[in-house]
Amino acid sequence: MGSLSRWLAPLFPESDRSGRPRLVVGLGHVVGVAGVALLAMGRQSGTPAWRTLWAEDGSVFYGQAATHPIWRTLATSYNGYLQLVPRLGGAFARLFPVGDAAAVMAWGGALGLGILVAAVFHMSRAHLPSVGARCVLGLSMVLLPVAVVEMLDNFVNLPWWMYFAAFWALLWRPRGRTGRAGAFALCALAAASEPLVGLLVPLAAARVLALPRRRENAAVWGLVAGLAYQGAIVVTAPPGQGFPASGLASTVPAFFLRVGVGWVAGLRGTDGLLGTSRLLGELLGAVVIGAVLAGVAVAGGAVARRFAAAVTVLAPLCFIVPSWLRGAGPMERAASVGFGGRYAATSILMVVSALLVGVTGARLAPGGRATRVGRGGGRHARARGRRAGWAVPACCLVLLPAWVVDYRDWNGRSAGPTWPDEVAAARATCAGPSPPRLVRLGTEPPGAFVVLPCSVVDAPSRG
Repeated sequence: MGSLSRWLAPLFPESDRSGRPRLVVGLGHVVGVAGVALLAMGRQSGTPAWRTLWAEDGSVFYGQAATHPIWRTLATSYNGYLQLVPRLGGAFARLFPVGDAAAVMAWGGALGLGILVAAVFHMSRAHLPSVGARCVLGLSMVLLPVAVVEMLDNFVNLPWWMYFAAFWALLWRPRGRTGRAGAFALCALAAASEPLVGLLVPLAAARVLALPRRRENAAVWGLVAGLAYQGAIVVTAPPGQGFPASGLASTVPAFFLRVGVGWVAGLRGTDGLLGTSRLLGELLGAVVIGAVLAGVAVAGGAVARRFAAAVTVLAPLCFIVPSWLRGAGPMERAASVGFGGRYAATSILMVVSALLVGVTGARLAPGGRATRVGRGGGRHARARGRRAGWAVPACCLVLLPAWVVDYRDWNGRSAGPTWPDEVAAARATCAGPSPPRLVRLGTEPPGAFVVLPCSVVDAPSRG
């Protein structure tokens, strides 16, 4: 057990303290959060995202928050499990006039993504001392090609971004109580919003083995707390809507296509390859993933080798198991990889992280602290430093085509109906000579709707 702990230890390096003033760092994070939110909002073509209410954001989370007390909604499952953060988003939107619900939910989702990008930027500092590399990682989140279809500017899919952030929280070694509290909260909220975050338990176990001191494992305790809350709701919940059956025979090759090709070719490029030959795409994806992870393991230092090993285990696990349990087979056989893109997001971002750690990441100084590649004396260190200087531009060149081509696209909410128009029509109905008790408002995708009482539609807001 001791030798295993020593082998795992480089996966969790400590970082040097930032030399920049805290005020500058704080302002940088604020600007980054705002910039990410604006980038996310700009990706939807057609009707702006802030004028539309997406899927369960309206029909479940906002609709139930508008008609039930918050204590009840935070203990109510949907499809058999709890989604805590989307529930909190619906409760927050209910504090505003009903006509503003779409804007609150959309901007809340976009700013939530911005906060998670800033958190990943901060938490990955030990593995990626290069600011440029961490910027590339953050851009890889908000510009993720498959995200434009369903993952942006809403609360219902925010837990999938939290999934990836929890991965980094389990790798991060915060120095102070504030950082440990943040890691605890992030992992707890992620697990309480999406039970599949429990697939990160192997990483949590590795952390406990490598860092047995209790103060080092706030993120692990957060994961446990979130899963316990999730479990308490699940065991008392009525059966949810059943997911269609999906066999492993379809999910395994889909992993190589959607993850192995998707992170480089993007949405349109992968769809084009899918239309030409699915088998060719699957084989190409297997080669790409194998080459990246093997190259990182061979060329990188101790941190990169352990990181590549972790991603080799977790990336397939975090795609195949959710796709299998949630019956994503029909989406995987669809003509576009954008459908069900949330199942591939975490795995794609893990592979991108491994690439960045391998080419620009940290080396370990005596005592296990991470330092920038190339820092220190020695011809070998200086050579690695020069190579690392080219790494960020090279990674950008690989990722940039898909970011540009797939930045802005049409999706299921681009054609409306707009939420302000639906609210105006509902108010007209409620003001009629024979007003109904309940009124239906259309949301997105087409055919979705939310049912609200006329008393709620006419009310300006409720605290």
